Amino acid sequence: MTYLVIDGTRVVSAHPTLASARSAEAQGIGRSTEPGPLLRGEPAWWARRNGHAAELGLLRTDATEIGFRFELRACQAPAGSCCHRPCGTYAIWAVSRKYGLLSELAAFVPLSWIWVGKRSGDPRGDAPQFLDEGLALVDRLAGELREPLRIVERLPADSRTLDERAQAAHALVVRFLAQHFGPASGPGFVAVRPVRYGRDLHLRLDPSGLPNLPVCGAILPGRGAEAVGIELEVRTCDQCFGRAPIVPPPVLTAAEFDAWTAYIHQPGS
Repeated sequence: MTYLVIDGTRVVSAHPTLASARSAEAQGIGRSTEPGPLLRGEPAWWARRNGHAAELGLLRTDATEIGFRFELRACQAPAGSCCHRPCGTYAIWAVSRKYGLLSELAAFVPLSWIWVGKRSGDPRGDAPQFLDEGLALVDRLAGELREPLRIVERLPADSRTLDERAQAAHALVVRFLAQHFGPASGPGFVAVRPVRYGRDLHLRLDPSGLPNLPVCGAILPGRGAEAVGIELEVRTCDQCFGRAPIVPPPVLTAAEFDAWTAYIHQPGS
């Protein structure tokens, strides 16, 4: 069992003992003094006053027994446009009772944190398949990101730099979470539609939870017009059309990813 220091609803740090959590909490955001309900003889959480409202200060990870869940959230703001205190533009990528697994997965996703949600009831994060595959993925990626000892004269078994490995790990975690938590896409049919915004041509997926949002994730004003036939004097978005990497990678379901990659790899796209 772990004690979490909470700022609002975001996990700031995790500690093996209540004493160390108390010490961490007292350094910055104020001490919690109001105990919550007992869980096996000890409060499940402690709250503090913020004006007239009480907010969580400390939380035990086993408080999931009385309705709390943990959420892995990641920043979705364009680069340089978010102050991250905490992030104001985010997406919930996973919900689970298992804080340890979500925090380990979050380590591979830049600008991601763990939030605490009351009664976030999505059962997929507690499914044995997600837990088993998630632990296996974490172990694999942790090994790949360690620089192994080797004989100086021999080339490394993995020639990628640590930065390249970190980028690949990020993409794998995004795809893994999208596979388990992505929205259902109906019978599996996804259409990729070119959409023109001014002189720029983007791609969007249909059906999609956000039909006006292009694959690249750019925030575009108004509603784009669907492109028909050959568009003259139009600049195609390098990210939507697969010529430049998207950082962070888009969170797509398996059907969306397959449709998008098939579209951008067809002749003439």
